[in-house]
Amino acid sequence: MQPRCRPRVPVGYPASIQSDTDAGEGVLLDLSPTGCKIRSNIKLNAGSYLALQIAVAHEPIPLAVEGSVVRWCKDGHLGIEFLRYSKGDRERVTELVGVMPPTATHTRPHHPTSTLNVLSS
Repeated sequence: MQPRCRPRVPVGYPASIQSDTDAGEGVLLDLSPTGCKIRSNIKLNAGSYLALQIAVAHEPIPLAVEGSVVRWCKDGHLGIEFLRYSKGDRERVTELVGVMPPTATHTRPHHPTSTLNVLSS
């Protein structure tokens, strides 16, 4: 496994997930400008393409990742690489991640399970 090129920060943002074959909800557990880890009940395989709408706390407009790919799946968690953002959202994520402390590589933050609402675009 290759080391990450960007640090990830722990978050607990709800997200809606849309793939070619399925739709569902999830919670981002960590975030970087290039990807995230999501806990979700949606069943996807590595290599699946999807779009995300991420509800960021205290921001009225969700972050939109128009194109992303599942890099790994394990025990209800998905490793996602971001490929294409909606206009201006890459900068929003970079700024957001820049003000948060990075996740230590040897720890896993605990995030309570929350009720999720599907976000509409």
